[in-house]
Amino acid sequence: MKSRLAAAARVLADTEALLVITGAGVSAESGLPTFRGAKGLYKQQPDLTTVLSAEGLARDPKAVWNFINDFRIQAATASPNAAHRILAEWELSRRFQRFLLATQNIDGLHQAAGTLRVTELHGSAWQIACPSERDYANDEVFAREFQQIMADGPDKEMILRRWSERNQREVWEDRAVPFPSLPPYRDPLTRPNVLLFDEEYGNRLLWVRDFIHRKPDAVLVIGCSGTLNVLWQLLGDCQQANPSCRIINLNVEEVDIPDAIHLCMSATEGMTQLDAALNLG
Repeated sequence: MKSRLAAAARVLADTEALLVITGAGVSAESGLPTFRGAKGLYKQQPDLTTVLSAEGLARDPKAVWNFINDFRIQAATASPNAAHRILAEWELSRRFQRFLLATQNIDGLHQAAGTLRVTELHGSAWQIACPSERDYANDEVFAREFQQIMADGPDKEMILRRWSERNQREVWEDRAVPFPSLPPYRDPLTRPNVLLFDEEYGNRLLWVRDFIHRKPDAVLVIGCSGTLNVLWQLLGDCQQANPSCRIINLNVEEVDIPDAIHLCMSATEGMTQLDAALNLG
């Protein structure tokens, strides 16, 4: 383990552009349940994948809102742990020239720790959404923004962040805990801004894929169970964009990522040791 930790620290020390991908394992030590994995919620409640689906939302929206409400109650009392805080410090200290954190989590703990450049691949439990009244296919503002992205304009990242977050919906924050009623909104088209089990990612991957297109030197994967196709898609995209891209996999469980440096540790232990090794280097 010491040799792998030293190898991972050397990779990070030589990295200018770092992509971090986090899963439920990074928040488990803050007391939040995981979804997938050996002891995840989907194992404990096999019907949860049906409840938390687009079809489930249409059939029984109250069940979906009830789950989100319970999750928010737990998340509201959770605090960022050492892994969240170290990642935030890495970004804010500009340890890497380019940095993006792509999380599968909907709890908002990375932002609570202070990380600014976070793209939430599965949305946020703290956001509400409804269909946008804008016709993106025939919208002049949309067309100008698209041209600016293609031209690599100064507002490119801000636009990518907004598109990824909104995913062609109107989105707003709601921090009420618990919700005053279930469902909390009368409009039946209003919904939690989270990716449900059988939904497509749509625009949610725009920001991270743009970052990958610009060739990251390394990817740090933390607490991902490996059961989601999106992880493998993003890692494949990274290695296609930059065949020299190195992968560090920090996970207490064995997840076979080819050619990765696997650190079999919890998120907090691994990040604490990596940070110490980098500071000594």
